[in-house]
Amino acid sequence: MTSLSRTTCHALHEMSLAEREALARELYTVHEQIFTGLDFQGFRQYVIDRPSWRTWVYVRHNPAGKLVGYTAIHAFLRSLQGKAATIVRMEAGTLREARGRDVTMVYGLLRLMRMWLRYPLRRVYMFAALTHPSSYTFLARYVPGIWPHAERHPVPTKVMAQMEELAEAFHLDRVHGDNPLVRQVNWVTIESDEERARWQNSERIDTRFYIAQNPGYGEGHGLVSLLPLTMTALSRALARFLTLRATRLARLTLGADQRKRTPVNPARPQAVRVNAVPGNDAPTMPQQL
Repeated sequence: MTSLSRTTCHALHEMSLAEREALARELYTVHEQIFTGLDFQGFRQYVIDRPSWRTWVYVRHNPAGKLVGYTAIHAFLRSLQGKAATIVRMEAGTLREARGRDVTMVYGLLRLMRMWLRYPLRRVYMFAALTHPSSYTFLARYVPGIWPHAERHPVPTKVMAQMEELAEAFHLDRVHGDNPLVRQVNWVTIESDEERARWQNSERIDTRFYIAQNPGYGEGHGLVSLLPLTMTALSRALARFLTLRATRLARLTLGADQRKRTPVNPARPQAVRVNAVPGNDAPTMPQQL
């Protein structure tokens, strides 16, 4: 039996108000297990009631039918620096035991490709305010064109102007007046001291870059990020995801992901790794994107 999560897509722009309300209440039950900072009304405003052109919500249940996560994709048709553009924003969260057990990224990338093909003359960007290093690490791994970038710093003037314009348009206030990249978001990921220490001690360049740029992420601060989404970039991200996850996805599909665990000998000290960031942590994406 497959151990992949089952994913259902809801097109919010096709749902009635009653259906949207029911979905919001269902999703909030899992959201409040992952994040603090938003009450139900705030959550519904961010995830369900955005004034977007189109919104799709991918809801994940484990094989037993338990709700374990969601990903919302919003598309806004607007002008950016005087030119027509499609701006994509996202919110997502997954319970720890279900992370790395779905292919929502594949669905999302295919959705973005269809969106790009529908309006090929419009520029497409993902605009994010990332509130946890897992989110930045995940995106930087699969979409290396992200700004800001650890190996291409500082951000070019034109790109910075785009990011500032979008941050103001989406009403994201600066945390510090002299720093346009860090904004107040109020999404805070619930994590243990051990989990936080693991991220703080990570040796990944992109993770350390994020923490240096946004040390107050635990207070609900988000790092403004911009990802130009061309068909080439989307195709490469899809190929990279499938290549890096091929073995694990095959095992999950076949229901063979029962990892062998070595019994712990209480008389023998156990080594604890704090520098590695496992792949299962990356898909958390705990922020408004």
